[in-house]
Amino acid sequence: MYFLMTNDVESFSIPLNRYDAETAEKVYKQGLPRLLDLYARHDIKCTFYFTGTMCELVPDSVDLVKAHGHEIGCHSYSHAEDKALDVLSYAEQLTELKKAKKVIESLAGKIESFRAPALRLNGDTVKALEETGFTSDSSICPQRFDGPFTFGSKRKLKWLVAPRKPYFLSYESITRKGNSKILEIPISALLFSFTGTVMRRSPVITKLLQNYLFFEAKRTEKPVVFLFHPNECLDFSGKAVPTRRTTNFFEHLFADVIRQKLKLKNLGTNSLKLLDEILASASEYGFEFVTASEYTKMYKD
Repeated sequence: MYFLMTNDVESFSIPLNRYDAETAEKVYKQGLPRLLDLYARHDIKCTFYFTGTMCELVPDSVDLVKAHGHEIGCHSYSHAEDKALDVLSYAEQLTELKKAKKVIESLAGKIESFRAPALRLNGDTVKALEETGFTSDSSICPQRFDGPFTFGSKRKLKWLVAPRKPYFLSYESITRKGNSKILEIPISALLFSFTGTVMRRSPVITKLLQNYLFFEAKRTEKPVVFLFHPNECLDFSGKAVPTRRTTNFFEHLFADVIRQKLKLKNLGTNSLKLLDEILASASEYGFEFVTASEYTKMYKD
């Protein structure tokens, strides 16, 4: 049984609901050290998906993670809503991926693992990933349902019929098995996703989900994939500001205002305590912790 502890490293401020350079510095100075200490205590290796912009803002953050022996992956170049891969043409996606890979590889060396910003991708992304030399993706979240609480929610409805076990992506439909060279390693979910955001909102729901996913992994050999963000480790005090990221009223209400309030729960050291419990439970259950590239190699071999 395999457990993939994955981390999306970006400069997004949860309290401000936007990206900024100051948050990138905080992630480097507080979020990443706290998280890396936790992983060291459990003696596990993880995958950290960096955005190109995060690497440019704080290049030392890549060195920090790499020095602890973890895998560096790619989270595209920009995490801005207008750069979501599923709204860009093939040529535009290729430009974003090449730009990100150039920046990240200048700091980390060769990278092969990918996760799309906001988990948004399409068939053109599969072709672009192949063209730029990636071997795996971890963006599909089978049987997860966010309703209106995320951008690109209508396209994500296809997740409800996506395979739960790893599969090679199709160019025609990313939620069907195909003959591409990109191995999809789905993020674990069952209506609710196995992520830091859900963990902080509702530890009870996450515990129930965890019990099912662990049982499923033992029965079917499906890997468990947990998604976390180092910015969830940052301390917060003061007043949150729901920055508007869309002109659509309903998207702003659900994805910016309501969702942001939910995401403010259990930030900082509380998030680390909750994550510590999950990692301890996984170890006790008998999981082997592997990186995305390690799992991809084992799957293809």
